Amino acid sequence: MDKKSILGFVLIGIILLVWLFWSSENQRKIMEQREAEQKQKQELTDTLAIDTDSNRQVIKDTISFTEESESDSIEILSDSRIKIGEIFYPHSIEYAQKHNREEKFITVSNSLAVMQFTNYGGTLREYTMTKFKTWDKLPLQLVDWRTGKELDLLFTSKDGVTINTRDLVFEADYENWKNVNLDVDSNFTLVYSVNLDSAGTQKIVKTYTFQKDSYEFNVKYELLNSGEWLSGSKYQIVWGSSLNLTEFRSDEEANFSEAFAYMGGELQTLDASEFDEEYIGDYNGNTEYVSSRNKYFGIFLIPNSRKADGSYLSGKKVNLPNEGFREEYSIGLKLDVKDDKRETFDLKVLLVPLDYQILKEYGKDLELTLRFPLDFIVRPIAQWLILPFFNFLHMFIPNFGLVIIVFAICLKLLLNPLMKKQMESMKKMGTLSPKMNEIREKYKDDPVKANQQIMKLYKEQDINPAGGCIPMLLQLPILYALFGVFRSTIELRQQPFVLWITDLSAPDIIATLPFKIPIFGIDSISGVALLMGVTMFFQQKMTMTDPKQKALIYVLPVMLTLLFFNFPSGLNLYYFMFNLLSIAQQWYTNKYKPAPPVDTTSKKPRKKTWMEKLQDRAEELQKERSKMHRKRR
Repeated sequence: MDKKSILGFVLIGIILLVWLFWSSENQRKIMEQREAEQKQKQELTDTLAIDTDSNRQVIKDTISFTEESESDSIEILSDSRIKIGEIFYPHSIEYAQKHNREEKFITVSNSLAVMQFTNYGGTLREYTMTKFKTWDKLPLQLVDWRTGKELDLLFTSKDGVTINTRDLVFEADYENWKNVNLDVDSNFTLVYSVNLDSAGTQKIVKTYTFQKDSYEFNVKYELLNSGEWLSGSKYQIVWGSSLNLTEFRSDEEANFSEAFAYMGGELQTLDASEFDEEYIGDYNGNTEYVSSRNKYFGIFLIPNSRKADGSYLSGKKVNLPNEGFREEYSIGLKLDVKDDKRETFDLKVLLVPLDYQILKEYGKDLELTLRFPLDFIVRPIAQWLILPFFNFLHMFIPNFGLVIIVFAICLKLLLNPLMKKQMESMKKMGTLSPKMNEIREKYKDDPVKANQQIMKLYKEQDINPAGGCIPMLLQLPILYALFGVFRSTIELRQQPFVLWITDLSAPDIIATLPFKIPIFGIDSISGVALLMGVTMFFQQKMTMTDPKQKALIYVLPVMLTLLFFNFPSGLNLYYFMFNLLSIAQQWYTNKYKPAPPVDTTSKKPRKKTWMEKLQDRAEELQKERSKMHRKRR
């Protein structure tokens, strides 16, 4: 690499650093402006709320009066009564609370999950996984704590009001705070109902059934004589919010959050990637499931008896304290009433860790929601090579840190032919360095001529200048797939290795800085990333043959080490081990298999490449055309 090339790389690096700094400052200003706007909006909303409450109180004080006759005092229609309509108001939560009807809870548990339901809405209130914990070792409860109710019905009533059954009180035949253990009572069935008429001929029924040792449960919805109270013959089954955050960094978790609808063999995806924008996916047609996910866990609504008639997805991106953010999604199945006398629909509800094997066993392409960066390249390698081999090793090795080390050794052996070819090419290039320097010195005033002579030298010695790059390019898809897998595979979540490495899915922080490093925005130091950077330095030093590229020996490891500080320790452990094996291989090659001296005085006969043959043929055709052109003249 000549001085001009090095200068060019340095200038590019400076421009990149300036651009990154400018972008980060610009983004910071935008965030500050958004926060200020949101604060102003909140203040305005609070003011309007106060004014509205005051006006309502004045109205109540003005129109409330008591008659001396036997009639009771006139009841002013509440906002909830207007909102829910006359048909459903007697069954509303507000009405129940006024008449002292208590909320009743029930807990259903098996070996994998503890589920809590309530008769207020007849909904799932909590879903706690027993095999997992949050990042701070608390019980992992997935139902959004802000809403606390899921699996609602949504429809329009005959009086033109949108009804969400989360606002209704269902009848339930169990004692408050009852506990059901499915290991003892495996046939337990939970039934909720709302009778809309005194005869019991118009009603909404929800029936929950459960399984032992499973993350799933089933829900059957029955609408009796819906033509009397439901308008438009359409309704939705809704999971109205995202799953709870479970990891330390909300921004990292949000990067994996999405909503999905699987229809006609194709996965429709909704990604709320921008702030202050509402994302909608309204689809019609046979729907096999809808889903939403965070980094490691997902919710699936899977029709059983018949496919849904469509799906509805919505999402938005919101700010959180301490520069965090999350993506919030709502998913729903759209359904047409097939029989207004007795409409039924049942589905499977699956709240599950995003484990490839678990999702694959359902045979419904649920594993398609395990998406990776550059999905069309990474997915085949991850699903057919990396994950199966990774799980195979874990059958014999319980510690995932050791699994990663053995995996790195196996992959090194697999890629050894490519690495060997790369090293041989670099060694040949190194033996030509003196001759190349002579050519550059001889033609220092004519860089084009110098490059032509160097290419001629490569041809004479049967050396492909791209020979060292091609093996690396062939490895890139595998390395990128590894990056995607180690960042998101649940097998590594909260799995310890040794010493300070307590979670292979998160950075192994050994020190926290009192400031953030400019450009990179990091304030913590990863131990394994430092070790990886040291091995990269020695590897670069052993393989670098051009003195003019000496600066890269120091710059590249430092830049990548800073970048890897935020990466999971499992990924850094893999790269550290791979670099260590490469250093050993390079040391052995340099010591015991040195490159033979290149005789630059003789020209070796060699076969022409197909590109050279193609070039020669093109030159022959050009000569023939020139001859024909001269004859015509």
